Order: sequence, then structure tokens, then C-alpha cells
Amino acid sequence: MRSLTKKEFLVKIEELKTDIGILKNLELSIGKIIEETWKEKPGPTPFPSITDLREWDFKLLRRYRPFYMPFCDVCCLCTFGKCDLTGDKRGACGLNMAAQQSRIVLLACCIGAATHIAHARHLVEHLIEKFGRDHPIDVGGVNVEVEAPVTRLVCGVRPRKLGDLEDVLDYLEGQVTHLLSATHTGQEGSNLDFESKVLHAGMIDQVGMEIADIAQISAYNFPKADPDAPLVDIGLGVVDASKPVIMVIGHNVPPAVEIVDYLQETGLHDMVEVTGLCCTAIDITRYDPKAKIVGPISWQLRYIRSGIPDVIVVDEQCIRADSLIEAQKIKAPL
Repeated sequence: MRSLTKKEFLVKIEELKTDIGILKNLELSIGKIIEETWKEKPGPTPFPSITDLREWDFKLLRRYRPFYMPFCDVCCLCTFGKCDLTGDKRGACGLNMAAQQSRIVLLACCIGAATHIAHARHLVEHLIEKFGRDHPIDVGGVNVEVEAPVTRLVCGVRPRKLGDLEDVLDYLEGQVTHLLSATHTGQEGSNLDFESKVLHAGMIDQVGMEIADIAQISAYNFPKADPDAPLVDIGLGVVDASKPVIMVIGHNVPPAVEIVDYLQETGLHDMVEVTGLCCTAIDITRYDPKAKIVGPISWQLRYIRSGIPDVIVVDEQCIRADSLIEAQKIKAPL
């Protein structure tokens, strides 16, 4: 295995006299040096490409064959269409129904993977700006032997600092681009090849989610392998509506963390309710056990229309497109 402890190597020499001559203004730069710190033998596919695991994917797909139940009989994805794909018909690009259905699945998986990886990128960049690239990765100290199991398995590296996560994100972003390009007209014709790429998308999605979580656990000091982490109240009924209520919605916790920090610094922490929905709500309770989880994304409209929130703060993902319209109805700033 490789460690992701990488160092940039740069040597500048203003003047060097040797037997063969005089060298002036010499600059030698090596991008990064990888330190080999593990005795464990590296696996065969570190940072795998789309095709590296294709043979294994096909073994799985031949044993567990995909079954398609089309939600639509036509394809409308390109300007050749609409194309009727019923029965054994093929579209103008040559795809049949099975290939088209698997292409739609790949598109959906790319959307999900790109969103999680983009969130990880936003989060890691923010945390590096705030805490520095050398901030250590710590998800449990001696209580956790494998701090990044998915990243180790897929990429074959061991991240030690926040800055190490950037290299993994570079890999993930490149893979999403390749996967998405395969959904373009004329790029792929086999439904099994599409499904192989679906498995690849799911794999890199898992890495992206892990990168985001170990970054925020390490930087924000979330509970780390703690069996006695505090329990959190959940549901609309746990909100104290007699206090000013801040509602946070989304998937990216830094704005909610800043709210809690501000309330604590100004002595208002016990006078204001911090509540939320979806992922941000769960993560903010890991930072501040006094925060309240109202519920999942499906409760968002219900909670806003209740009139309880006095201020609504959104970040990214998990946000209804009509949140601003609904907030205006209850006269709550968003």
C-alpha cells in the first residue's frame, strides 16, 4: 500500500561552480514524492479506471442479469428522437430498449456521484482554508484501525492529512467525467457495458461520501468511535416555538456550524432554536447535541408551511425548488 504523504520537491540554485562549468539560476522541481511507509503489498488496481474492473463486473452481470421494466417506450435524449423502442426496435443511434434503460440508470448514478463528490470538494476546500492542509485525519484515534476503509480499498492509499484528500478527489472527478461522456449518443451500445459503468459510478460515489465524512469528523471534532455519543431529539414536536427558530436545510454542514459558533460566541445559544431537515440537520447534531432534527426531505414543505421557522438557511442539495416561494408566504427570510 502507498501512503498519501506526498511532498513537493523544489531546489533553486543561484550559482553553482563545477569542473564542467558554472551554472546560474538553476531551478529543479519535482511535482510530488510519494513516501512508501507500508509493508503491505499494493493491490493490482489502485485508482481503477472504468475498464480495470470491467471483467469482474461482467462476471457479476452474467450471473445476476439485469431486468428492465421501462417507465417509457420512447427515447427523447437527443435531437434524433423521439425514437420508439418498443419490442425489438432500435433508435436512430442504434440503441435498443435494454441499452437505453441502462443508459438512463448510468445518467442517474452520475448525477448522484457528481453531487456527492462536488459536496466533498466544497467541504474539503473550505476545511483546508480554515484549518490548513496539514490538519490530521482523525476519526477515532487508537479506537479505529482503518480510518478510510473505502478509500484504502478503491485507491490503495492511506490519507493522513486534509490535503491528502485532494488527490483522491481529483481521481473521482476525472472518473465522473469519463462516465458521463459514455452516455452521449454514439459512445456505447451494450447494456452490460452501461451496467458495468453503473457499478463503477456507485463505487466512486462511496469514496466521495467517505472523503466528505472523514474530513468533517476530523475538522469539526464530530463524535469519533464514541459509543456514548449523545442522543438527539427528532420530530416537529420537539421544537420550542416560543424561541426564535432557525431552520437549516441541505447537505453541507459548514453554514450551520457557523450559526452555532456565532450563537455560542454571543451568548445566545440557549435562547435560539437551531433546527433542520435532511443531512445538514443530522450533521449539525453531531456538532451540537442541542440542535433538533425535524425530519427528512419529504417533511420540508410541511415544516415551512407550519410557520414555525423564523429564518431559513439553505446550503446545497436536498432543497425544494420552491423553498423561496414558500418562505415568502410565511414571511421568513431565506
